[in-house]
Amino acid sequence: MTETGQTAAARMPLLNKMLFASDHVGLQAIQYFRQSWILFFLVPPMGEGIARVPDVSLLGFDVDARVFAGFLIFAGRFIDAFTDPLIGWWSDRTRSRWGRRIPFILFSTPFYALFAAMVWFLPTEDASLWNAIYFVIVLELFFTAATMSSGALEALVPEVAREASDRMNLVGLIFLFAIFGAVLGLAISGPLVDALGFQGVGVILAAMGIGFRYVSLAAVWKHAPRDTTPAMVSFWRSMRETIRNPQFVYFLPTFVMFTTGVGVMMGWIPFFASQVLLAEEEGTVTGLIFALAILGAVVSGLVFWRLISRVKMSKRRVYGSCLVASGVVFPLLGLVGLFSESGLLVQGLAMAFAAGLPMAGVFMLPKGLTADIADYDAMLNGERREAMFYATQNFFEKITFALPPALLALVLLLGETTEDPLGLRLAPVLAGVLALLGIVMWHRYRLPDTVNRETVTEAGLLPPRTAPGAAD
Repeated sequence: MTETGQTAAARMPLLNKMLFASDHVGLQAIQYFRQSWILFFLVPPMGEGIARVPDVSLLGFDVDARVFAGFLIFAGRFIDAFTDPLIGWWSDRTRSRWGRRIPFILFSTPFYALFAAMVWFLPTEDASLWNAIYFVIVLELFFTAATMSSGALEALVPEVAREASDRMNLVGLIFLFAIFGAVLGLAISGPLVDALGFQGVGVILAAMGIGFRYVSLAAVWKHAPRDTTPAMVSFWRSMRETIRNPQFVYFLPTFVMFTTGVGVMMGWIPFFASQVLLAEEEGTVTGLIFALAILGAVVSGLVFWRLISRVKMSKRRVYGSCLVASGVVFPLLGLVGLFSESGLLVQGLAMAFAAGLPMAGVFMLPKGLTADIADYDAMLNGERREAMFYATQNFFEKITFALPPALLALVLLLGETTEDPLGLRLAPVLAGVLALLGIVMWHRYRLPDTVNRETVTEAGLLPPRTAPGAAD
């Protein structure tokens, strides 16, 4: 990054950082509302509504409507994943009077909001293949617009926050605003669904998404660097160098497995509220469960923020602890009501709070870790390719994060009702196992929180060469 870019980032006022981070209110609200309710929306439990996609026959096999819906969600995510590296590479190479990122955010945001709402407006209320076709097309258009808009905004994090303390403060603010968005998308959306329906909530959140996105863009408009030299390497070389970065290789599987486990839990909660907690208004109770989980994430997140910022505990140690704790706590939700049927709601809310404690690792730390890895890569290769790292992370995340609906649908085939609850009990166990699998590679990650030549050398990660103009 140029000296001009560093100076601009250092002078970014606190108010601008807060407004920049506020985008995550709309972003997370849209994401978590869709993530937690889409399978329930397409194929609700028996007795809770009419399925909007049908049972189908594929290659001679009869496929249950919920498995089919899970496949549709997976297919949309899987196809979308391949656009992330291409758009990230394009963003890194862009040259304009507004810099590399702003044009993407400015022009793709209206489409991002439009298609976020349209996902919930299916052609018919019956179980129809037209609904399935429409859903996949609109979901794909939404994902593409979101990649262009959100990906470019995400790539600005390391560009406007260069120092370790400045970056952690910005990441902490993003965490706090993301919590507000999660409250809207997970907790408040439940009662709103009961009152307004899925379409009404979808429109409200889409309007919030476009509003917060442009507020964020306005806040960073004068501080986003205009003179950073665009990356010039070919797409395939850029992709190859990204996935060969050893620290990125150690980080990526942990994030992917962790978020996949969390995704299983989020999609499972409405079924848990309806069939285990026996809630008549599953939207409201689902909202309460998510609210307690988010409260747990807020409590632990504030503790982690202080430990990293004040006590100087490393992001590496905090993140690893979250992986282990999630693997232990998630399965406990499957025990609710198993030994005692009294106070089911209290049991569920208490366990939801406990499960939320390690989720702060997902909410807060990955953006900072990826920014550190992008700085390290600049030392190795002499070009700043932030968007490519975030896009590659999103590529693998989307491929595997497309799995939770399909995995959940398969597990629920083992039993999804009060009378036959085996699948409902096993889903949290699956989530815990996925989180624990992430720890396998994490012990090899050694990048320090402050990435410069001195700290990297001390960590034994001295790059073999230093290209002219590389960050240090």
